[in-house]
Amino acid sequence: MNKGILIGIIIGIVVIGGGLASPLFYETEINESLPTALDNIESGLTLETFSSMDDDQRQIIIEKMSDKVKDMIMEESAKVPQIVSEDMNKLIKEESRNKLEIIKTGTFEGLSDHQAQGIAKILEINGESFLRFEEFDVTNGPDLRVYLTPSGDIHDGIHLDKLKGSKGNQNYSLDDIDTDVYNTVVIYCQPFGAYFGQAELN
Repeated sequence: MNKGILIGIIIGIVVIGGGLASPLFYETEINESLPTALDNIESGLTLETFSSMDDDQRQIIIEKMSDKVKDMIMEESAKVPQIVSEDMNKLIKEESRNKLEIIKTGTFEGLSDHQAQGIAKILEINGESFLRFEEFDVTNGPDLRVYLTPSGDIHDGIHLDKLKGSKGNQNYSLDDIDTDVYNTVVIYCQPFGAYFGQAELN
């Protein structure tokens, strides 16, 4: 074989082989843990501190996050339900129990691929109104909030409080809220603008 042709073939094999080994020809997958990913965004950042930040602080962090890190936060939060158990005694004094009136009820349903179940009730006791969740269970997430809305849209709604627990019975005060207008309870993930569940009250 001609020496020039042989050298050309060898050079060609080296170039092709080098090209196939180049990062342009294969995908790399990074499997770092959530604590590492958060620490890379901001030193010492944990899921707990992220969840407890105020909205302005957290927004700065969120702008640095990839969608993959956001998904990791959602997945990690979902693994750890927050359980609460508030009985009716927190709302009703012994002498007032016969004055309890159930005004409206609704059944929770999950939204955006999240699970939610249980009953929401509007209760009136001695002229005071409360929102109560019973047999409640929703996919846990970072900084979930409770809104009362006229149509399921939190931007038209009233923020009641942080969700006390992703699982269990719980009570929320309703001060001078017209529940004929604000008739849909929404569970909303504040950091990522995600709807987790809702119950329409009838």
